[in-house]
Amino acid sequence: MYLRTPKRYSPKGRRRSFISLRWAWLWVLTPVIVLAGIQIYQLRDQLGPPMQEAIMDVVDDARNSISTAVAPTPLPTVNPSQRISVAESAWDRGAIEEALDEYESLRDALPNDVEVHYRVTLGLLMEGQDQRALEAAERTVTANPFDSDAWAIRALAMEENGRYGEAIASGLRALELDPENARAMAFLAETYLDVGQGDRALETVNQAIDLDPDSFEAYRVRGRIMQESLFDVESARSDFQRAYDLAPNIPYPAIDLVALDLVLQNYDQGLETLREILELNPRNTQALFWTGYYYYRGYGDPNRAADYLLRCVDNNPQSITCLYMLGRVQIALLQYTDAVESLTQAIDFGSQDPYHYWWAGRAHGIQGNCSAALIYWQPGYVLAQEAEDETLIATYQDSLRECGALAPLPEETPDPNAVPEEGDGSGEDTVNTNA
Repeated sequence: MYLRTPKRYSPKGRRRSFISLRWAWLWVLTPVIVLAGIQIYQLRDQLGPPMQEAIMDVVDDARNSISTAVAPTPLPTVNPSQRISVAESAWDRGAIEEALDEYESLRDALPNDVEVHYRVTLGLLMEGQDQRALEAAERTVTANPFDSDAWAIRALAMEENGRYGEAIASGLRALELDPENARAMAFLAETYLDVGQGDRALETVNQAIDLDPDSFEAYRVRGRIMQESLFDVESARSDFQRAYDLAPNIPYPAIDLVALDLVLQNYDQGLETLREILELNPRNTQALFWTGYYYYRGYGDPNRAADYLLRCVDNNPQSITCLYMLGRVQIALLQYTDAVESLTQAIDFGSQDPYHYWWAGRAHGIQGNCSAALIYWQPGYVLAQEAEDETLIATYQDSLRECGALAPLPEETPDPNAVPEEGDGSGEDTVNTNA
């Protein structure tokens, strides 16, 4: 369809006005704007502050609207330095458990603070949490791989978990970073002792003491060397006491002193030291174990011993030493079913101690259950042979014969002229109860 365009829209039909409205408005408004600008400039001192205040009010209103609409509600924050002070105060007075709780909660906020990570690892080791200490030791090294103390505490954690090769490697790495680190040298010496290199351990720890005469770690390790390698009990006690005097807030040198006092029958003195530790650290696995051991072996009170050993297991359900000693005490209390459970758990959690196997079998054997006893006696006998413990080997042989699992000894023809020596035939199987 063809549509005709009106003339007013066609080029020929459009007419121009003689006066443009746009130009008219320009000529009218320009003088007004110029005059207004001149007035504002002349009155700038009077008009400036009110205008600025009005503008700032508008800006503030906009800012408040945006912040309340977009920003999240602010959360309360705690200055880490305040919590560090709390942790350090607890550590210095010997409340390691309290300090450990604080330090563990600070690790994520201070991922590169080696001192915080170091104390978490050492605190866990002193609490008997050896597996958790391994993870903490790795985090300590991650915090600063070039810090000698980080590798030193890793060496101690590896040593406490029986990973001696890795412990030696970590100790050597610590000394590579700082050849004068007495702490690292002491931990390395302790690992040398554990792998049977007593002379090398003594040489290394003496170097550590020469470097730092106030190193409680070095005196504590030398005490172990004196006791276990040189069999010098008096020198060992002197070194343990020196370590304890240098660091009275650190429980593990005190524990070594307590263990030696039991051997020396200093029962009251050892028990008093344990009470001091437990007053500040009521969950300390080692202190609970040794308190139970003191009451059982030193004072002959299995009921009091059981109280502490049960506390130990409640706080650290995987403590092999506490489970084993609890089982021993339960046998003394004629609680055979409970004893079987405790001793079995000790083995299930990884014990390779032949004494633990013997007593686990003993708990069944007392009840006349040879088949159950042999489950523990047969592998335990192999462990005793590997340890070359002649007394325990003989005890195992007697027990296995009683259950028909070992050929009986050939009977000898008695000599009518022989005179029995004093003590022959007196009796009971003997087992190293200090194991």
